Amino acid sequence: MTDIVAGEIARPARVTTRRSRWMRRIANACFALAVVVAAYAAVIVVWGDPVTALYEHHEQKHLSHRLQAAGSVFVTHQQVPVAHAPGAAALTRLATVWRHDLEIGGPVGRLLIPRIGVSQIVVQGTGSGQLDRGPGHYPQTFLPGLGKVTAIAGHRTTFGAPFRHIDNVRAGDLITFRLPYATFVYRVTGHRIVRSDDWSIIKPHGYDELVLSACHPLYSASHRWVVFARLAAVHPKEKHL
Repeated sequence: MTDIVAGEIARPARVTTRRSRWMRRIANACFALAVVVAAYAAVIVVWGDPVTALYEHHEQKHLSHRLQAAGSVFVTHQQVPVAHAPGAAALTRLATVWRHDLEIGGPVGRLLIPRIGVSQIVVQGTGSGQLDRGPGHYPQTFLPGLGKVTAIAGHRTTFGAPFRHIDNVRAGDLITFRLPYATFVYRVTGHRIVRSDDWSIIKPHGYDELVLSACHPLYSASHRWVVFARLAAVHPKEKHL
């Protein structure tokens, strides 16, 4: 009788011990997961999202090859002079033709912003499917050489975050945009912070202007940080885009 009672008491004790062990394991797993999530969030805050950056990096390589191939065909077909930049009339014609050939999600040209270490292939379009691959050219704006506005948007926190440090760009900085028909160098004139629905930033001013925009502040889409730059020089097309 005593042995039976002792067995009945021991069984619940073993069950309780087993349950406690599982609870500790679950608690430890939850703690480990929380640490991983916190670390990942810290990485995103400091450097940007590394996972989406891998996708963007892969897409940029693919776009670079496409741009080089498309640019070679375009240049050959249009007989763009190699030794010197096209004149104003030729620029107008070439920019119009290249803009007509662009497809949503396809490569436009290479954007270089030395101040913040940017060297990116710009894609046509600013939808999520395009901006996830690199900075996007607003289709409703024009290309360099037409004497109007060329507007480009980019991510600040995900997919490589090419415009993460756009707020470090200073007046007087040079920005280069390489296209198949010529290379355009712009000098930054200043910046503005505007609401996300303020489209006055792409209003033409009668000269070639480059407008770069990104969400502001970080992790918010309420406003945009906008950089303005005016065309300073046109050079012959680059051999490698």
